[in-house]
Amino acid sequence: MGWVSLSLRKLSLRANVSNLELRDIQISRTLRQTQRQLSYEQSIMKNDRAGQLRDIKEVYDAIKADRPEIDSDEYNEWYMEYQDAREKYEFEKNEIQTYFDDQLAMLEDEAADKEALLQQEQTTVEAQLEAARAELEAVSEQISADIESSAIKFN
Repeated sequence: MGWVSLSLRKLSLRANVSNLELRDIQISRTLRQTQRQLSYEQSIMKNDRAGQLRDIKEVYDAIKADRPEIDSDEYNEWYMEYQDAREKYEFEKNEIQTYFDDQLAMLEDEAADKEALLQQEQTTVEAQLEAARAELEAVSEQISADIESSAIKFN
C-alpha cells in the first residue's frame, strides 16, 4: 500500500517539475525580451541624438556658408557671429553627447540589473528543477521496489 502514497507523491513531483520548467522558460523569454527592449531603446536614443546633432550642425553650417568676402565691411561682423556660432555649436554638441551618453548608460545599467536578477532567479529555478527531477527519479525507483516486494511470489 506504500506505493499508493508514493504514486501520489510522484504526481505532485511531476506537477512541480512541470511548473519549474515553465518558470525556467518564462525567465529565458523575459531575458530575451529585456535584451530586445534594450536594443530597441538604444536605437531610438541614438537616432534621436543623431537628429539633434544634425539640427544644430545645420544652424552652424548655415552661418558658416553665409560668409562674405574677406575684404568687405561685413566680414568682421560675420566673423564674430561665426565664432559665437562655433562656440555655441561645440557647447551644444557636447551637451547633447553627454546627455545621451548618460541616458544610454542608465538604460544599460537598468537592463543589466534586471538581467542579473533574472539570471539569479533562473539559477535558483534550475537548481530546484534538478533536485525535483532527482527526487522524482528516487520516488519512481521506490515505487518499483515496493511493487516488486509486495508482489505475490509463487514457488
